[in-house]
Amino acid sequence: MSGAPFLRLRASCARAAVAVQVCVCMVVLIGFGAFVVDVGGMYNVRADLQRTADAAALAAASAYTSDEMMTVRMGTDLTGTAFDDVVNTASQRATSYAAPNPSYGTTTTNVHPGDIQTGWLDLHSATALLDTTPFAPASNAVQVLVRRDGGDEGTNPAVPFLFAQVLGFSSGMTGARATATFDDRFSGFLPGTGPTGTLPMTIHEDAFATELANGGDNYGWNENGGVDTGDGDGIREIRLYPYPLSGAGYSEGDGNFGVLNIGSGNQGLTELRDQITNGTPSSDFITEIGTADLTFYDGAGLPISYTITGSPGLDGGLTHAIEHIVGSVVGFFLHDNVILSGANAEYTIVQMRFGRVMDIKLNGPPHQRGLYIQPVSYVGSDVQIDPEAPSSGGLVGRLVLAR
Repeated sequence: MSGAPFLRLRASCARAAVAVQVCVCMVVLIGFGAFVVDVGGMYNVRADLQRTADAAALAAASAYTSDEMMTVRMGTDLTGTAFDDVVNTASQRATSYAAPNPSYGTTTTNVHPGDIQTGWLDLHSATALLDTTPFAPASNAVQVLVRRDGGDEGTNPAVPFLFAQVLGFSSGMTGARATATFDDRFSGFLPGTGPTGTLPMTIHEDAFATELANGGDNYGWNENGGVDTGDGDGIREIRLYPYPLSGAGYSEGDGNFGVLNIGSGNQGLTELRDQITNGTPSSDFITEIGTADLTFYDGAGLPISYTITGSPGLDGGLTHAIEHIVGSVVGFFLHDNVILSGANAEYTIVQMRFGRVMDIKLNGPPHQRGLYIQPVSYVGSDVQIDPEAPSSGGLVGRLVLAR
């Protein structure tokens, strides 16, 4: 064979070999491209599911702030089913908050009932697992798993692949998990920045604890009908006034109760009515104690207190203002000491708690009078929590993502 034809043959063979190599490489490149595109899509779907799981878990954890959970903590469940109701509410809220969230290829997101777990989480440990069989009153956390795996009935379909099908893969599985808690390590409060007002009133912390454990249950709260007088609901009321304590300086009728002068000196009825009706503004706290950031525990867990003047009585002229807020949730103060001196009593304020105003009675003998408040588990943007603060017993906190 002459040189020229031989060279043409070799060139033709080389081109054929290159064409085969290109075809092989194209299949591999297309496969890798499909893999990259679909894996990227899986990451996006997982991010969507994580947002859904976060929202569902936070909504579910709010069940621990319900009135049913308050009866569980107090041990006054009238039906014996309150904790079951709390668990069911958590599951329902997780499901309903997850449902409207879409992810690739779906318009809704389902949560399988078996993927919602309630229990107790040790908030002092970053690695603790959820205890799903705790002492019921200690329950504080909900864990939610959201998955797209096409598995159990009621879950979500697997994620369809666009390009990886050329490699024989039609879909993939992914999921996300979130754990939310009701963190009750209450450390401070910012008046005027949240959904509730602050009453200029205080009760001795010992009296508050006594009422919480042994107080009467003469009122009920109905979301549709308001306050039911004479019909308890399993939540003991805090009787703010009067509540006499033994000891020098105390007598029937003044005891531990106090109306605080938060603002400019001895508050008149007009100022007090406004604070009761609309909540004590932050500017009044700044005037009284130099700050509107009410911090009760510092970063080291050490307590902080405030001295505020006040009066150990409750003027009848405030009745209408208090009646105006019956049914409203308000904040009030706890003190551990009071130096009685008429209208210039000095109260050492050490804490805050929250409750729903149920009734006001200022007529008749002292044992028939009272400002009755039903305690609630309060959460709000005005609440501050700190890992070093002690537990508030489930009475004040924030809903937070722990995992």
